[in-house]
Amino acid sequence: MYTAGIDIGTTSICVVVTNIQDGSIIRIASRANDSEIPATEFWERTQNGDRIVELVNALLAECQEDWTNVDAIGIACQMHGVLYVDKEGQAVSPLFTWQDGRGDLHYASGQTYAATLNDRTGYPVNTGFGLVTHFYMTQQDEIPMGAVKLCTIGDYVAMKLCGEAAPFMDRTNAASIGLYSLETGRFDNEKLSAAGMDASFLPELATDRQLIGETADGKKVVCAIGDNQASFLGAVPTFESNLLVNVGTGSQVSVYSPSFMQSPMLETRPFIDGGYLLVGASLSGGKSYEVLEQFFRSVLGAFAEAEENRLYEAMNRLAEEAMTEAVPPLRVGTQFYGTREHPEATGFIQGIRADNFNAKQLTAGFLHGILDELVGCTQQFPTHIVDKLARLVASGNGLRKNAAMQHIAQLKWQLPLTFGKVEEEAAFGAAIHAAVVTGYFRNYEEALQRMQRSDSHEA
Repeated sequence: MYTAGIDIGTTSICVVVTNIQDGSIIRIASRANDSEIPATEFWERTQNGDRIVELVNALLAECQEDWTNVDAIGIACQMHGVLYVDKEGQAVSPLFTWQDGRGDLHYASGQTYAATLNDRTGYPVNTGFGLVTHFYMTQQDEIPMGAVKLCTIGDYVAMKLCGEAAPFMDRTNAASIGLYSLETGRFDNEKLSAAGMDASFLPELATDRQLIGETADGKKVVCAIGDNQASFLGAVPTFESNLLVNVGTGSQVSVYSPSFMQSPMLETRPFIDGGYLLVGASLSGGKSYEVLEQFFRSVLGAFAEAEENRLYEAMNRLAEEAMTEAVPPLRVGTQFYGTREHPEATGFIQGIRADNFNAKQLTAGFLHGILDELVGCTQQFPTHIVDKLARLVASGNGLRKNAAMQHIAQLKWQLPLTFGKVEEEAAFGAAIHAAVVTGYFRNYEEALQRMQRSDSHEA
């Protein structure tokens, strides 16, 4: 018997079909997420939700040879972003992604919309959070005509797969859009209404209904979960003693806590087993490395007619070579997109000397800068959790495909670095989640023992 996992990422979408008995991968299908809508304002970051549904359906069609044995479908999705749907369940807005910056625009008070909502409700929220976007849309009177609910893109895809008209939202995604109480497990409707928003737009929480419905061909569809939680589930051999380091478009570090706790500068996110993930998230990651790639590309275009393909491979090689040079390193701050707490923050380069201002040291400096933010997040984790960490588990192509970054990570954390058995961790985690929700395993511990039992490999 198989389960399938769908991961709806910002830049790519993937489907994994796995055998429940041993977690072996039957098929992987992926495509670039080409649903981005051209921005008319510099702060806009939106995608076409219906195009994403088309891409998902196309990927499922690629899996048809193995589809007969699939019993259930799990979904992981990019977090924080939302779209609006009408009473028939049709999208009436684009997907406002986690990168959307309208929450950083200034409200009448002079503060940003995000800061204003924070002050009015007491909940820590950042631009890109779905209810910050909803607050902006409410204040600007821009909520689309016919909209009755908002939901994540994972909720929308689940609806479409089942032919449902109303979205259901898992707590992992509910917490990511803001104004969600971890203590009560509910949205704070009172604070939301006091801030001037209509709470009726919130979807029903899937507290007692993890199964959304069935596809036309009888496959059970499980409520979508956040891609951070899915990646953790799909990468680690056990919940405790593992630090998940993810470098993708953004980057983050995550550790598991069986009980609720909070720590400054960290997010406490609900996990799928009733526990929590403590997460340090950075807006820097692959997007910051892309800044350097674009710089090198512009240099090539300005000064030479040279092969411009495979620049990342050349950059990775330069960084590895830089690590063998006995020169003072450059210090690079990679906050080119700000930080969640300080969106106005900027990047920097320090320590420039005649012997280190070159492509090698600049590339290595960027990699150090990306990881330094995550090391700073790790230092905020409770001591009793940090002291038990036994390994780093790498996730995301930004880290998987960069040997120099892997080496730097091991030096910074002083822990062995391993990879999960499947590159598409979030999709695999969604498939494991579906196997537990549909009753094939009694709990997640049993599921990991069976489906993650193939040894992960060290970097």
